[in-house]
Amino acid sequence: MFRIRHSLAHVSPASRPGILAAVLDALPEQMRDAAIRKLVRDAMSKAHIPGIVCRPTGPCPDGGGQLGFAFPFRHGAERVRAAVPVRRGQVTAFFTPYEVMERALILGASLHPALPEIARIGAVTGVEIGLIGSAALQTVTGLPYLRPGSDIDLVVRADSLPPLAAAARALERLSYRQAIAIDAEADLAGGIGVKLTELVSGAATVLGKTITGVELIERERLNTLFAVPSQGRAAPQHPIKQPERKRQWM
Repeated sequence: MFRIRHSLAHVSPASRPGILAAVLDALPEQMRDAAIRKLVRDAMSKAHIPGIVCRPTGPCPDGGGQLGFAFPFRHGAERVRAAVPVRRGQVTAFFTPYEVMERALILGASLHPALPEIARIGAVTGVEIGLIGSAALQTVTGLPYLRPGSDIDLVVRADSLPPLAAAARALERLSYRQAIAIDAEADLAGGIGVKLTELVSGAATVLGKTITGVELIERERLNTLFAVPSQGRAAPQHPIKQPERKRQWM
């Protein structure tokens, strides 16, 4: 099963027609008109929209998982999106949020004015910051996912709570100064994600999300999830060699 939530997955050229058909079938009923379907076809065939690794909502092939596909256009106020099961062999490369952030920082303020300051917060606090959501999709596709006032969605990780608390305070100040919403999820050992503000609140229990579901985590157990050093975390799922991976950015 695909286990690294929020990672972007590029599908193989041979798999695109089948996945496109599945995405079209999975669109919400209100988004199945001819105009939307044409936009989806064009985006997936020409722009090679990546999928987002997400929690399965139904059966998936052995070794595979579920990918969500989100598009840079909307139906009314809703972003057009759909999620489909895929086989492991249909994916040529995965990119973690941290790799996407490295790419985004090359674009810097031209992608979003808050990015340079977010990078500085990571450097000062010692917290590794990854990029997800609309900003991540715009980074890898060049398509206009971001709109004025768009939220910035992040994942953050560190080996103890104090750096994460410092980053949470700094991100809150940045959000206030630039009048933008910044939503950060702490990336803990075992593939557990916890909303950063909830993690640093001192609450006795927090809601943890994994690739298989959600669970309430007691603070005593939560503290043990910082014991795994960064180099001991699960390695990103990269099924192709680095030179080939670089071509996926093109």
